[in-house]
Amino acid sequence: MCTPKIAFIRLVAICLGFLLSPFFERSNVAQEVGDRVVVTANFDMLLKDKKVAKVFEGNVHTVTASQGKWRMLNDKKGWLPAEYIMNLDMGIKHFSKRIAENENDYIAYAHRGMIYHEKEAYARAFGDLNQSLNLNDKNPVSWMNRGMVLKAQGKFQLAARDMAKSIELNPKLANGHFNIGLVFYALNDHQQAIKAFNRAIELDETHPLWFVSRGSAKLANSDADGAREDYELAIKLNKRLADAYVGLSNLSLIKGDLDQAFKYANEAVEIQPSNAMGLNSRGWILFKQGNTDDAILDLSRAIRRAPQLSIAYGNRGVCYVSKNEFDKAINDHTRHHEIAPGSPFALANRAVAWLGKGDFAKAKKDFEAAEKIAPDLDETLNGFAWFLATCPTADFRDGKMAIEKATAACESSKYKDWSQLNTLAAAHAESGNFDQALKWIEKALELAPENKKPLCKKLMKKFQAKQAFRIVVGKNSEQSILQSN
Repeated sequence: MCTPKIAFIRLVAICLGFLLSPFFERSNVAQEVGDRVVVTANFDMLLKDKKVAKVFEGNVHTVTASQGKWRMLNDKKGWLPAEYIMNLDMGIKHFSKRIAENENDYIAYAHRGMIYHEKEAYARAFGDLNQSLNLNDKNPVSWMNRGMVLKAQGKFQLAARDMAKSIELNPKLANGHFNIGLVFYALNDHQQAIKAFNRAIELDETHPLWFVSRGSAKLANSDADGAREDYELAIKLNKRLADAYVGLSNLSLIKGDLDQAFKYANEAVEIQPSNAMGLNSRGWILFKQGNTDDAILDLSRAIRRAPQLSIAYGNRGVCYVSKNEFDKAINDHTRHHEIAPGSPFALANRAVAWLGKGDFAKAKKDFEAAEKIAPDLDETLNGFAWFLATCPTADFRDGKMAIEKATAACESSKYKDWSQLNTLAAAHAESGNFDQALKWIEKALELAPENKKPLCKKLMKKFQAKQAFRIVVGKNSEQSILQSN
């Protein structure tokens, strides 16, 4: 039995609950910078009271700026009210409610499917998009979205089929052309990707992220100038697009300008602290600059933000090898291989970790598997040659094969990579060709950056003494060289 006073308190609590519930719900809707959100209505985004872009119901974006009740989204110029976005879990509830009210709402199934796609719940995503197509197989967006789910699962041919169907139903579906471009890019058909991105941009030139994607395809197609132009066009459309700065960082890294590369990568992370590619790029540059501990912190943050970002595992694995933490490196390279089984780098880098740990049989097996995937890749050839020339166990050494692989690697890089010349010199030393070993180590010393010249000088002393080099188990190759007698 409750007293009048308790009854009054309960009544007040109930009334306050009704009054405050919209505010509690809104607090889940109004997201902060870096959060992934789903748009719940079509809206014309505004900038200084002018309509500058459109955003559509069901699209998933990242919040890139917050100002009072207004939010800015990645790949979009302008602002929209926070009430038009929800976090992903609330978005699922929102569209589930629509489906419960109308089981034939194929649009709601399509939108919910893409939220599941974002959350990497691919079985649920595929089920929702199948249901959307069962209800209406003439909706090009549902075909495109199912293709995106298939792409995320690595089923690229099936993804291309679905996206081609979306374009067939609506040849002017700009998003369809863009997304099939992403599939071509994943298939390493960069020319076809560029053509698809060109068509998408012809149909709708308001998406800065599309310029970034085309820039990346151009870069992969050896068009660095075209890539830079696209990255700069993207920034012109949206100066707060982190992905464009990541692209510029990669260009600077290729040119060997670490300071400029760090500046761009840092800009990307400052704009969007949750940008996994920005964190990955900054982490790798920090490693290149010799700041391994901070590099691991950035790469670990990238992995937490994007658990399927295979390259971040690979880069962190390389960092762990530099710290002689071979078990951690093997775990990271194994994860890289699980996510991207077609990557030769995952296997070749894991082989280097096995070598440092002293498990030479596993190192050889991984090098052979990597070479099978990419027989002409100079990085793989160089790593395998180094193993064959420097392994402490004679049964795994083969000087003749080491020379063949090291020579092929150097020919691929036109004899301009100092570390590959180091390997060629070590291979000749293993074969007893010390005159050739000295010839190539002198060339390596000439090309090596200042902080790597001590490695070349150490090897030169051994070759002058007519001694082949052997790595030391438990130490990475650089430490083995520097600490050798």
